[in-house]
Amino acid sequence: MRLLLVFMLISSFAFAQKSEQQLAYQYYINGEYTKAITIYEELAAERFSVAYYIPYFASLLKTEDYKSAEKLARKLAKIYPKSLNYQLEVGIVQEKSGNQKKANYTYNKVLKQLTGQQSQTINLANTFMRYDLYDAALKVYLQSEKINPKASFGTQKAQLYAHLNKVDLMIAEYLNELKRNPRQKQMVIAKVQLFLNNDGIKSEANYQLVKKQLLSFVREERGRTDFSEMLIWLFMQNAQYKMVLIQAKALDKRTNADGEQVYDLAESFLDKKEYQLAVQAYDYVLEKGKRNHLFVDANINKLYALTKSLSEQQKELNVLDATYAEVISDLGKNRNTVLLLSNYAHFKAFYLHDLSSAEQILNEAMALPQISNTDLAECKLEYADVMLLVGNIWESLLYYSQVEKDFKENPIGHQAKLRRAKIAYYQGDFDWAQAQLGTLKASTSKLIANDAMQLSLLIIDNLNLDTSFIAMRTFASADLLNYQQKYVEAIAKYDSILTAFPGHTLSDEIYMRKAEIYIQLNNTDLAIQMYQKITSDWGYDILADDALYRLAKIYDNTLADKVKAMELYEKILLEHNSSIFTAEARKRFRILRGDNLNQEE
Repeated sequence: MRLLLVFMLISSFAFAQKSEQQLAYQYYINGEYTKAITIYEELAAERFSVAYYIPYFASLLKTEDYKSAEKLARKLAKIYPKSLNYQLEVGIVQEKSGNQKKANYTYNKVLKQLTGQQSQTINLANTFMRYDLYDAALKVYLQSEKINPKASFGTQKAQLYAHLNKVDLMIAEYLNELKRNPRQKQMVIAKVQLFLNNDGIKSEANYQLVKKQLLSFVREERGRTDFSEMLIWLFMQNAQYKMVLIQAKALDKRTNADGEQVYDLAESFLDKKEYQLAVQAYDYVLEKGKRNHLFVDANINKLYALTKSLSEQQKELNVLDATYAEVISDLGKNRNTVLLLSNYAHFKAFYLHDLSSAEQILNEAMALPQISNTDLAECKLEYADVMLLVGNIWESLLYYSQVEKDFKENPIGHQAKLRRAKIAYYQGDFDWAQAQLGTLKASTSKLIANDAMQLSLLIIDNLNLDTSFIAMRTFASADLLNYQQKYVEAIAKYDSILTAFPGHTLSDEIYMRKAEIYIQLNNTDLAIQMYQKITSDWGYDILADDALYRLAKIYDNTLADKVKAMELYEKILLEHNSSIFTAEARKRFRILRGDNLNQEE
């Protein structure tokens, strides 16, 4: 019974100590150092523990009680003579109190005991870092590397250089770490990315610094490709796509590779609508010959890129039509060229307006033996698109539904679901459309999720204020006519909303749609008028930066009016600095001004 009582008393005492210790630590975290010290002194008087040494010591430093802090550090140094960090903290107190000479003597005495062992080195450096003595921490790492040449503290030194704002040395250390250890590549890229991001503020100086240092490593690269690949990544981050392609082709030739990396980059160029660069990349792959495993896919995607980059000039269309026919004749109609046939059908329907040929091509493709389920689904989606273009809505819905059913948890199924939702939207069934769009916002495909979000927001923003539904239904039916390329009828419907509902929230959307139609019809003057209307009357609204950017691109690419283009790009930078177009606007502005011309070529 007596033993039980003693055990209970000890347990109660230990619990009380732990509770007090937690309270003291909370005071320390909150910056209430005096209160923390009071509790730590009481705890130390009863029973001292290393567990609360660090916050106790730090609190004494924060309150400038250097005498007590040094006494505490010496006490621990005496109890644990092999733990050099306590001896080091004696010197830290001396430095903080202004006695630098004494501190240096203490530091040198401690550092003479360095063995170059990793754990010892990191422990001592972290002790200095805890009290913001970054130069001293760096000295520990440098001295340890001299003692033990096999030791490497590149990552730790890079972090210290960041604290010391010596960013050039920081980048050099990260790159040297990659040179020593290729497995650290993802870590190094993540650190460099963080530096380039610059807390969300784009820095040309940061980019140039990384580029300069990276180039020196690329020149010395032998037998490895890490730095060349990282340089390609860097150019990609800075949207210097020409340089990306140049470097990728050079790396492919140097390693005698099969062109796969160049092919993958071409896919990225397609996503970024850099169609001419994509064509150049696919041409490089095609030069490797018919035996290359990417030959068929490169042909298919090259034609797709050419199609997307077309103007509406009939001469260009006829040339591309002949190219499609030639490639299909060369590669044949088989399971490997199904997507080529699907793309050709799309070209026939949406560019040449040859709907019967498009339907025939797709029926032939879907009837080919041994085609994959995914390729069949792609053909069905294209067939449904053509049916919607023709006006056969029920046939279109049937094929979309088949694909959605067969690929419920797959992006291609989500794409079918999105297109069904669009049909519901075209027909004015906004509630059903919204129900489908709600589930698609969580799609694994970012593109599908974004499209679903945009259509959903369009409905929400403009339906809640329009209880009669008339304006929204008219707008949706005009969108269908727009999709079906019945542009005159579409414009008439859009204009009817502007007349019947002046000042409606759909107005800026209508002018944007009309501008897109005029671009399709090669009527640049009217397109400019529409964009200018948006920027002048809805300069505060969500489409303002979009309209400004498109207007700038017209002056930049179509009219070659350098001065006007620069003016518009600069307006985006000054008035819409959080826009998604800011990075590209800054890049084009600087190129037109002459800043980056050497880098782009």
